[in-house]
Amino acid sequence: MTIESLPSRRLAGSDGLGWRRVHAGLHDDPAETEAFTTRVPELLLVLVTDGRYRIESRHGRTWHRAAYRPGSIGVTAPGNRSELRWRATEAGPMRSLHLRLDPALLPGDGSVPDALTVDDPYVTAAARALHDALRDGAPGLYADAVAQGLVAHLAHRVTATAPEPAAATPLGAADRDLIVEYMRAHLADDVALDDLAALVNLSKYHFLRMFARTTGLTPHRYLSRLRLEAAADLLRGGTLPVQRIALRCGYGSPSRFAAAFQRAYGCTPTAYRRGA
Repeated sequence: MTIESLPSRRLAGSDGLGWRRVHAGLHDDPAETEAFTTRVPELLLVLVTDGRYRIESRHGRTWHRAAYRPGSIGVTAPGNRSELRWRATEAGPMRSLHLRLDPALLPGDGSVPDALTVDDPYVTAAARALHDALRDGAPGLYADAVAQGLVAHLAHRVTATAPEPAAATPLGAADRDLIVEYMRAHLADDVALDDLAALVNLSKYHFLRMFARTTGLTPHRYLSRLRLEAAADLLRGGTLPVQRIALRCGYGSPSRFAAAFQRAYGCTPTAYRRGA
């Protein structure tokens, strides 16, 4: 059985958002299931968003049990088979977010063990960030960066004696300028983390750390700042309609542009233009 044939109803998915390294699907889960099996080629992480239930997973002849509640996390390694069943422990909706993460994101030998429950605030926060990104229609650059950090963290957990990663060195000035100029030239496009890392011949993991060390921001936040600065310049210096400015600066809808502009400048684009 694949993840698509789970005994759950799919409510939403990241198809069409340009996410390259992670696929997200929000599911409405039944209150009780018979035992079923599932296997996917990706690293699978499941976040409980609503409901409480008792879940069981069988390995060999033994059933392992866990109590799930909002924020609970389960992990299945790429290609591994899982046999599951569950039953609600209280009335109400039961929903879960299924994150299928590209195994190519795994560093080293790619070892991540199955875990019926993962008690890790970072993992939960990252999964919730991807849940919110799905809800908000966030671009691939953001989702792929969160996915990269999440997978690297999971891999780092494999051994308790794993050494702390060395502090990231900054990008050189030439590499920094190359990245920034690429961003400026592609404000209207869906900029991918893979493309940025390839420009400076780095893995996505090392590029993220070095870019943040250099600028103090993630690539997504830095690109967002450039987009809003360009939008402010266009609002001050011309009569281009706000909707056209939104599209030129990488926002798929005027409402998303207005919300982002309001957060950054404290007023709507129209009000900003009037006061310029």
